[in-house]
Amino acid sequence: MLNIVVARQGETLRWIDTLPEHCSVTVCSDDASQGVPLDVTRHIELLRLPGQHSVGELYLTYLKRPVRGAAQAFTVFCPGDPLAVCPDFLALLEVVPLWADVQPLSQSTAGPTPDSTEDWRTALPVAPLHFDLRTWAPLGGVDKTMYRAWQRYGQIQQLHDHTHPGAHFLDACGLPALAQAVRTHDLGVCDRGLLFAVRHTRLAAWQAIHATALPRICDWIRQDATHGRIWDQFWLHQFGLPLVRLAAVNPPAEVEAPTADPEEFSLSRALATIDDTLARLAPPPLAHSGRGEQPSALQVARALAAAQARRAAAPTMEQQQAQTALAELADRAAQAFRMGDLQYAVACARRALQLSPEHKASQFTLAMALAAQGDRAAALEQFEHLLQPGTTPEPHPRVRDHTEQGARAQ
Repeated sequence: MLNIVVARQGETLRWIDTLPEHCSVTVCSDDASQGVPLDVTRHIELLRLPGQHSVGELYLTYLKRPVRGAAQAFTVFCPGDPLAVCPDFLALLEVVPLWADVQPLSQSTAGPTPDSTEDWRTALPVAPLHFDLRTWAPLGGVDKTMYRAWQRYGQIQQLHDHTHPGAHFLDACGLPALAQAVRTHDLGVCDRGLLFAVRHTRLAAWQAIHATALPRICDWIRQDATHGRIWDQFWLHQFGLPLVRLAAVNPPAEVEAPTADPEEFSLSRALATIDDTLARLAPPPLAHSGRGEQPSALQVARALAAAQARRAAAPTMEQQQAQTALAELADRAAQAFRMGDLQYAVACARRALQLSPEHKASQFTLAMALAAQGDRAAALEQFEHLLQPGTTPEPHPRVRDHTEQGARAQ
C-alpha cells in the first residue's frame, strides 16, 4: 500500500484516477483551490486548510497526523501536478522495491544538467539536486530564487559573516541536531520538484522526535516568504538522507607544516600551492576549517602573523585598537578570498597594509587575490617582497573604504 499525499494549490487532479489500486490518496487543499473542481472519481480523503499555503506547509499539516499503514510501506509527497516534474511518475510507482528509504522522484524535463544522471542509490532515472549548505546555491548552475532567498535571509536576520545561514535557519526551527550536522558538512541533496517518498519507519521516527517542534516550524515558515523556500531545501534530510562532506584537498607533498617557530617557515614553499589554489577558485572552494592535518597556504600566513603578534611588546590601548582593526581587515580579506570575492579581498588587504605595510598575512592574501584576478605583475611584486623583505613594493594605492560592506559569495 502506498499513501499518496497531494499538496493541491488550485490544480485539477484527474491524474489521481490513473493511480494503481494499491494507492490511498489524501489531498491537502488551501483556498487557492476554491471553485476549481476536483474531477476525481475514486475515493480520496480531503483536508481543507483556510488561507493560502506553500507546498511545504501543506506537507507539514499532513505530518501532524500519525503515520498510517505498514512500517515498511511508503508515503509519497507530491505537488498538485506531479507529472509536470516527473513524466514517469506512474511508472515509478510500480517499482517501489527499488526505492531507498528516502527517495527523490523528480526528473529533469529541461535536458541534461550536472545532476540529472541516474540516482546513484537506486539506479532510477530521477534527478536529485546537490546544493551548497551555506548559500543554498545548486552545483553547476544558477538559481536566482535561492540566491535572493540567501541574500534576504542574511539581511533580515542580520547574520555575521561567519554565521552559517543554513544552521541558523534550522536552529530557529527547533532542529538543533540537523543544524549541527549542516555545520559540519558541505552539500545537501534536495528534490527541486518537491516530489519524494519516505518509508514509514523514517516518518514515524521523525514524528516521535519533532512532533513538539511542528508548531514552531510552521510559525517560522510563515514569518517570511523566503522561509518556505529554504525549508524545502532540507526535506530529504529531515528523514535521514545523509548530508555530503567533501574530501579535504591535500596540499602538494613539497608543502611542509611550519616548524615550532612559524616565522622560519619558508614562504617559497607556499608558492608551490598557488596554481592549485587558483585552479580551485573556479568554482570558489567552500570555506571549512579543521579538515586536514597539514595547513593551507593561508593558514600558514595567519600563523606567521600570529607569531609576530606574540613577539611584540605589550601594546598600548591605541596599539591594541590598531591591532584589532588590522586583524579584522586581514580576516575579512582571507574570508573574501575563500568565498571568491576577489575585489573585496584586494580592498581589505590593501586597507590592512596601509595600517601595517609588513603584515605578512595581508601581503599573502593580496598577492593571491591579485594573481587570481590576472594581475600577475602586481602579484609577483608582492611575492618578491614576501621572499625578500628588504625589497620595497610600490606604495599601496589609496582605496575608498568599502570594507564594511561584507564579502559577497560569487
